[in-house]
Amino acid sequence: MSGYEDELKRLKAEVERCVDGFLRRIGEVSSRVSEIEGRVGVEKDSSVLWEFLKELKGLKREVRRELAEARGSLVGDLKGFRDRLREASTGEPGLARGLKEGFEDLREFFEDRLDEAEDRLDEFLDRVGDVEDVVRDRIRELKGAREREAYVVKLRVPGGEVKVPDVGRIVEESISKAWSGVPSTIVSSVRLPKTDLDLIDALVEAGVFRSRNEGIVFFAHKGIEASGEWLSKAREKLEEIKRLREETKREMERMLGEASGRGEEKKD
Repeated sequence: MSGYEDELKRLKAEVERCVDGFLRRIGEVSSRVSEIEGRVGVEKDSSVLWEFLKELKGLKREVRRELAEARGSLVGDLKGFRDRLREASTGEPGLARGLKEGFEDLREFFEDRLDEAEDRLDEFLDRVGDVEDVVRDRIRELKGAREREAYVVKLRVPGGEVKVPDVGRIVEESISKAWSGVPSTIVSSVRLPKTDLDLIDALVEAGVFRSRNEGIVFFAHKGIEASGEWLSKAREKLEEIKRLREETKREMERMLGEASGRGEEKKD
């Protein structure tokens, strides 16, 4: 019987070793995650940030695999020991009764330590997910900065240079994106305050717009774009009014038709 008791002690020690080893591993990779998080805010190379994301995903896969392998190995050892106890109890019923309690204690110990490892794994995965979000935000931030930089021109002024938005390029790209695929345009006359026209003319003279018409088109489109939600609601109301008008027209035509029919009947 002492051999089986020694086996119980060995299995318990193996559970301790595997779980403690996994928890140490979680601590090691958590340090690397913290290191990556600390570098994100100062990193200006998007390719490095993408490598960080790749590494973080790899760490998640790695720790999941390590815990799954440890769990599988320990479960296999416990099942093997349980099967040996069953075989031995066939000829020695007293042996099974004496070791059953010890095996149940071992099983509960294994489940408790495994729950601890899984809780730490969940905490680690949540932590990595938060850092991944930080990295993605930084990538978007750098992309936005590059796009803003692309719309900047340098003007020479007395005493040096200044950077101003390249509105002409913004106009060209905004209009091309908004109106791509539109088959035709409609010419419409508008009346604008002289102060607004003077501002547009000044932008034309500065080379921002090629013509007054281009400037008017740009600002008109921007105004419509900014009022998109209001215009959408207004369009719904107009469609409802149109529908009611059509229904009223059909009803009037029906009523007039019936009245006309009754008049013909009286004549007859």
